[in-house]
Amino acid sequence: MKNSELIEIAKKFDIEGEPNKVKLIDSGHINKTYLVEYNTGKKYILQYVNTNVFPNIAELMNNIEEVTEFIKKKGDSTTLTFIKTKGENPKYIYNDNWRMQYFIENTKTYISTESLEILTEAGKAVGDFQKQLHGFDASKLFEIIPKFHYTPNRVRQLETAINSKENIEKRKERFEKAKPYMEFLTDEKRTSRSNAITSKLEDGTIPLRVTHNDTKLSNILFDKDTDKYVALIDLDTIMPGSVVYDFGEGIRTGVTTAAEDEQDLSKIYVDMERFEAFTKGFLEKMKDTITKDELELLPMGGWMMTYENTTRFLADYLNGDIYYAVNKDIPDHNLVRVKAQVEIIKQMEEQENNMKGMINQYGL
Repeated sequence: MKNSELIEIAKKFDIEGEPNKVKLIDSGHINKTYLVEYNTGKKYILQYVNTNVFPNIAELMNNIEEVTEFIKKKGDSTTLTFIKTKGENPKYIYNDNWRMQYFIENTKTYISTESLEILTEAGKAVGDFQKQLHGFDASKLFEIIPKFHYTPNRVRQLETAINSKENIEKRKERFEKAKPYMEFLTDEKRTSRSNAITSKLEDGTIPLRVTHNDTKLSNILFDKDTDKYVALIDLDTIMPGSVVYDFGEGIRTGVTTAAEDEQDLSKIYVDMERFEAFTKGFLEKMKDTITKDELELLPMGGWMMTYENTTRFLADYLNGDIYYAVNKDIPDHNLVRVKAQVEIIKQMEEQENNMKGMINQYGL
C-alpha cells in the first residue's frame, strides 16, 4: 500500500495535527504494523489487523479495552492505549481492519537475549501483567481463538491426523519418518498429562484468569536506557485461561537459545540459569497473588506449551503442511521442528524436579 493511502487512513483517527511520515516496522505473518509521525512531532502505531486470523475484531478490541482500562485504573503500570476514529460514531476500528494506538517512546524489544538480567525483567513483565489483572473477572472476556490452549484438543487433532486413511495413503514416506515422534507424543504418560491444567480450570481448583497467551520476549517493551521492562504488547490473544499458560510460554521461548527448527540437536539444551532468571522475576511480582495449586502446576508450564506446539507441528506435517509456513530449502521443515521440540521436551522432563525446587525457592 502506498504511503499516501496510509496517511489518508491515519487521518480518520481523532488525533491532533496532520500525519506526514509513515514507515513499515513489522510485516508479520498476521498483522502489518506502521509507525506514523505527525507534524506535532508525536508518533503513533497504525496497524492492519488480519481478520482471516481474527474474524471478530469487535470482540478482540472489547477484550483489549476491558483489560487495558482495568490496568490504567490501578495507575502504576504502562499499557497500550488505542485511539478512536473521528465523527459522530467513533470506534477503535476503521474500515473493519485498521486501528491506531499511541507509540510508547524510548522503548525497544528483543528477539532473543543471552542476558539473565533481561530474562528476569521479562519474567517481571509477565508476572506484573498477571498481578495488575488480579481481581478482574476473566469470564467477561471473549474467547477469540476457541480452545487455543486446550491441550487435550491438540492431542485429539494429532491423533486424527495419525489415523486418517487419506493421510496414510498420500504420505506413506512421511508416516515412516515420523513414526518415532508419533509414538513419543502419543505415549500415555504424556497424553495423560495433557489435561493437567484444563481439568483444574474446569473443576475450579485453579482460578480462571486473564491470559496474554503470547508472552515471548519480542512482545515485551524494555526501556532503551535501563533495560527495565515497560509493558507487554500484542494483546490480540488476550482471553480467559490459566496463569500457567503465560508462565509456560515465557519459559518455552526463553530457556533455550536454539531456534525452534534447529537441525543440530546437540545445540539444543534447556538452560536452567535462564529458567531461574525468568522464574525469579515472575514470582517476585506474582508471589502474593498466585495460589498454591497454581504454583504446583508451574513446573509443567513450559513442558505443556512445548508439548502442545509439537503436537501441532507434527499434525501439520502429517496433514501435508497446510497451516504453518515452511521453508522449501529445509526438507520436511515441520518434522525438523518436531525433532527439535521433542529434544526440548525430553530435557524439560529430566529437569522437572530442579524446576520445582527453583519455583518453591522463589514462590513459597
